[in-house]
Amino acid sequence: MKVTTKTGVLRISDRHLRRRMRVGTQGSVIRSLVELITNSDDSYRELERQNQLSGKGVIVIAYNQQDGRGFFEVRDYGEGMSADKVEEGFTEYGAATSGKDSRGYFGQGAKDVLAMMIDGKICTFKDGYFTEFFYFSEKNSDEIKWEIKGPRQATPALREKHKIEENGTVAYFEANRELIGSLPRFSNLQEKIANNYMLRKIMMNRRRKVLLVNNKGEKRQLRGPNLPGEEILTDDFIIETDKHGDFPVRISVFRAQVELDQTGDDRLGGLLILDEKEVVLDMSLFKYDTEPLASRFFGEVVVDGFRKKLLDKEEPVLLEEREGLNKRHPFCKKLVEAIEERLAKLIKVEKLREKREAETKIDFEAQKRYKKAIKILNEIAEEETQTAVNLGDVSTEALEPPPDGIILIPQFAEITVGRRYNLKLRIDTRVFRPGALIKISCDSSAIRVITPEVKITREDRGGIITRFISIQGVEANKGGTLKVVASDIELEAKIFVIPEKEILYEEGMAFQPETLTLRPNKVRRISLLVYVKMIEGGSEIKIKSEDESIKVSKETITVNEFDAVKNVATYHLEVWGEGVGTQALITAEYENYMACCEVKIRSKEKEDEKQRKGLFDKPHFSYEENPIQRSSYSEETKEIIIYMNFPTVKHYLGDKGQYKKTLVGQVFIADLVAERSFNVIARRKVENVPLLDARHKEDEIRKWAYKYSKDFGKKVHEALVDQKLLEEAKSGIEREGDESR
Repeated sequence: MKVTTKTGVLRISDRHLRRRMRVGTQGSVIRSLVELITNSDDSYRELERQNQLSGKGVIVIAYNQQDGRGFFEVRDYGEGMSADKVEEGFTEYGAATSGKDSRGYFGQGAKDVLAMMIDGKICTFKDGYFTEFFYFSEKNSDEIKWEIKGPRQATPALREKHKIEENGTVAYFEANRELIGSLPRFSNLQEKIANNYMLRKIMMNRRRKVLLVNNKGEKRQLRGPNLPGEEILTDDFIIETDKHGDFPVRISVFRAQVELDQTGDDRLGGLLILDEKEVVLDMSLFKYDTEPLASRFFGEVVVDGFRKKLLDKEEPVLLEEREGLNKRHPFCKKLVEAIEERLAKLIKVEKLREKREAETKIDFEAQKRYKKAIKILNEIAEEETQTAVNLGDVSTEALEPPPDGIILIPQFAEITVGRRYNLKLRIDTRVFRPGALIKISCDSSAIRVITPEVKITREDRGGIITRFISIQGVEANKGGTLKVVASDIELEAKIFVIPEKEILYEEGMAFQPETLTLRPNKVRRISLLVYVKMIEGGSEIKIKSEDESIKVSKETITVNEFDAVKNVATYHLEVWGEGVGTQALITAEYENYMACCEVKIRSKEKEDEKQRKGLFDKPHFSYEENPIQRSSYSEETKEIIIYMNFPTVKHYLGDKGQYKKTLVGQVFIADLVAERSFNVIARRKVENVPLLDARHKEDEIRKWAYKYSKDFGKKVHEALVDQKLLEEAKSGIEREGDESR
């Protein structure tokens, strides 16, 4: 059969401008993929309309990176297109490209992708024939031309090349780096596509199976975020218009268990605006998008007649940039007002709910301030007081001066992940005088340097001193060189990070980290460490999740002894999930050996709400009679205890604590909490570091307590003192000053 080739110039309808091609996809790979995925879904919808679709409609997105270039394919096994259908749909900009249930309202989505990206083309199979279509431009010409090759016989070689056995279509393009900048990562692509609100109905449709694959053999099935919540509104109403008649509207609003992101294309919250064919028009809370009281709202608004009465008559009800409803159009204006009216009532309920919750708590505002301050103090304490393992022994040191005035001990060390270790610098202050600055760094991200510099002070002069350099392991089975630079002298120590031997010796394998919190469809990496002396080469470890909404990239790992470093092999896995609020274990099992990683899905990537307890808890106000001090610290309860009957405390806070809410009272409490907390942290720090002369212990504690007060005191006061009260007091003083002048 002779293959025909047709060429021509892309015609642009009067209602469109050439710039629409760039605006449509906005130079975005994600926008481009959204258009092509939507077109594939259209094809399946048409088959469903004709009762010809058997099984799930599979859509495959392939992403291949080669030599800094990104190549994409979007493939479906739907109805395909004849050569005539291709010519009809792709040779005029603004013409419709698909059937009755089409999402391509502007008739340009796929065209934008093909024209604005590099080497964009459509290859389609229909009833035994193959047709190829692409756009191109002549040199020094603004005209966009098209070319159609086919139809021709669909040979086995063509089917194998394009991976379509019967009917179907595949779109190809290379990302235009001039438009998009850097290429997306595979895991980021997964999150952005799965969470994109324009694809929400497709991703949640059980009759679709959307797969993301790459040239490394990774394959991911994409599902939209699953949001548990309570239905707080179901309502049917009518939008009346003189020109287009009446539009029945149904709104359903749910309240999520947690706060949701309410902005961006990958937002989790908001109302999906749909037409009668359940095609996504927009997602918004409109004027309440940034309202904190609406941060838990999600749901749908279905507008019956939107397609038939407005779109089919080419009413400008959608923005041509494809960013939702055109709120200037009279119908859209009425629709938005009706939605906002109903949301306003729900927000009033939220406000009452918030008020009731506040009323049930004792001194709720003070509790919030205490919680914030304690979080700050616990972060400082964790950073400053972590027990460190000393890698040099003071008692066995040679007493003679170090060569070149400085020595680093030891020059090789093995450390584990998460723990702190102290290396030792012995410094001759007759060589390095007061003011000398010694810099410490490491060439590996697997090792964190906690002490980046050591400064020689006037108190250090007159002999040989010892200073400790703290480091921490970050990632196991990696090493690096710790470098100390003092003037023109460089010292080095080789450091290697090993897994916690106790865990591996007992369990045979372990996950790092052992707990993980992530956002829906956000991909994170975890590592499985295997001790090959217990789990030998050739062993097959089974990986599984106890909840189907939390996924892991591999089902099995085969242990290879050649992967091991110091008898420990590291295997990387990727984890992601769909259901907000879901919590499950990822397990690795081999015979009697097991390792577990706890995974939690949150609407926003943040720490678990149940923060682990640190060195401090909220203050406790004691009414003990005749106390001997203003405050103390309880090792048992982790509380800073403030003694209300101590004379100065009673003076500022009142005999019944009635002045605690005043500005003076809040400042006094902040001072007591900060003073006692910094003293506790300083004592812990000094006790964790060996001193050459124990007589200096109390001096060292005072020195560190003063330092913490200087460095962090203001931050603690800002958390504990109501800043509105402070500003009002300052403004009052300034007004009095102005009046006196």
